[in-house]
This record gives sequence, structure tokens and C-alpha cells, in this order.
Amino acid sequence: MRDFELDPQRHRQARPTPETAAPEAAPVRPLGPGRSPGLDAASLMHLQRTAGNAGVVQLLAGEEEASPVHEVVGTGGGTPLDEGTRSTMESAFGASFDDVRVHTDDQASKSAESVGANAYTVGADVVFRSGQYNPSSAVGQRTLAHELAHVVQQSQGPVDGTDAAGGIRVSDPSDRFERAAEQTADDVMASVQTSRIAASAGSAAPVAQLEEDDAGQAFVQRQATAEEEEEEMPA
Repeated sequence: MRDFELDPQRHRQARPTPETAAPEAAPVRPLGPGRSPGLDAASLMHLQRTAGNAGVVQLLAGEEEASPVHEVVGTGGGTPLDEGTRSTMESAFGASFDDVRVHTDDQASKSAESVGANAYTVGADVVFRSGQYNPSSAVGQRTLAHELAHVVQQSQGPVDGTDAAGGIRVSDPSDRFERAAEQTADDVMASVQTSRIAASAGSAAPVAQLEEDDAGQAFVQRQATAEEEEEEMPA
């Protein structure tokens, strides 16, 4: 998972001269529940992404070109979660995801690729790389559950990050937000599996029942992107 904070206006600002003091950075404001943040200098966008086994918060600012992310999030595009998936996730989370928009087109995929992500989240916009959105599979459900955990987190306020070279803000994979999202995804998958077992038991009267290991389908290991694996290789 990776988190990004975007300030799309900063790349347009000229460097301050000795006679001109640099303007103060715009304050970070908590987001309203279920809303996507605005793309302006007064509201930093909190972008969290799934990219294997690491978590990073990136600040795309300064003199860098505008990220392709700006062409996807906050534009009103995407599609809502299908009714079955939304119902399942809302039941597991105890939250409404009516406002969530899922982006899976070529532009969305390119934006995810540009930040090295399998999936990322900005407010209520959840963006997937090509082939990564598959809510009918256990892996796809867990990825979605992790991203929806970030939707909830961002609706409650900003995420943590530490400035690093190159205008990025990096978080540790074990930071509280990523740990919480991972735990939430595990809990959601366990809840979904339990619901399926209960539904199956109630729909038939088998003579004999085979008890399965809870870990069989409830917990899924994520696969890192190639870029992420290179980042984690020891020097």
C-alpha cells in the first residue's frame, strides 16, 4: 500500500526570490465522510495505494509535472460498486459505500502504473491497475477490502507521512494506517467467509459436513508489483 498527498497547485508556483517570502503551505483539512477531496491548494489529497507488501505516502509537488492521478480522481468518472459487492462490503464494514467510485479503464490503469500501484485510493475514488479489480475472487475481495479501509480512514482525516528526497512523503509499511487497513481486510475476509458458511448451512441439510480450515480462504497473501520487489531487495 502506498499513500500519496497531492498538492496540484504547487508545481505551478514560481520559486520564491530573496525579496519574496515563500507562501505558507495550505493546512491539511479532514475530509467529509464518503467524499473525494478537492484538487486545490487548500485541501491536500490523501492517496493510499496497494502495491504489494510496502506502504508509501508520496507528495507530488514542487517543480514536478502534474501526476496522471489528477486526470482520474475527482473528475466524476468511474462506476459505483455493483450491488452485490457493495452489499457484502457494507455488511462487513458496517459503513455505507454509496459514494465509492471504481476506476478500471485504461487511463485509470496508467495512473496506477505511474505510481507503481496495483490499486490506490483518493477519498471515495478507488483506482485499479489493469486486471487487478476482481471482486469475485478472494484475492480481489481482499484488495478491495483494504482499499475500502483507506476510504474510511481518509473520511476521518489525514494520514501520516515523513518528507523524503524528491518531493515525496514516505510512510513505513508498519505505520498505524497500513496496519489498521491490513487488519481490517483480514477481518472483512473472515466475516465474508463466515457469512458464506452460514448461508450454505442454512440452504441445505447435508448428511455429513466437512469442516474447512478458516485460513484456507479467509486470508490471502498479496503479490507485490515488480517495482515494489525491486525496492525491497537488499542493497
